[in-house]
Amino acid sequence: MVAGFVAAAAFSIIYRVPQREVVRCGLVGAGGWLVFSTTRQVGEVGAYFLAAAAVTLISEIFARLRRQPVIVYLIPGVIPLVPGGMAYTTMLSFLQNEYGAGLELLAATFFAAGALAGGITVVSSVFRVYSSSRKVRRQ
Repeated sequence: MVAGFVAAAAFSIIYRVPQREVVRCGLVGAGGWLVFSTTRQVGEVGAYFLAAAAVTLISEIFARLRRQPVIVYLIPGVIPLVPGGMAYTTMLSFLQNEYGAGLELLAATFFAAGALAGGITVVSSVFRVYSSSRKVRRQ
């Protein structure tokens, strides 16, 4: 969790997030990493999906509470989950002429990235539908 917090907070500084939001970005990253590490026994892809959904949910809540764009929290919060190490290992396998292992890792990397995108999309879509239905009821 500490690594997730530090990575998300560091990337929020790199992306010039308002300074008062850096700690919250770190909390989003730590929350995502906590969900990922506790749900890993479900499977890698499921853990990535659930962690991305958790990061998006926390980001949406913080964005509404703090009146900030969701992307302020979402991008730094999801960075610790990006399967960069897996992509590196995939390329290394291909460079070492281990094509079978490389293809296996390539598929795992694509599934992990797709699960991240899917988790973000599902939760964001639910929030958009919920927000638009509340606006319609007010009118």
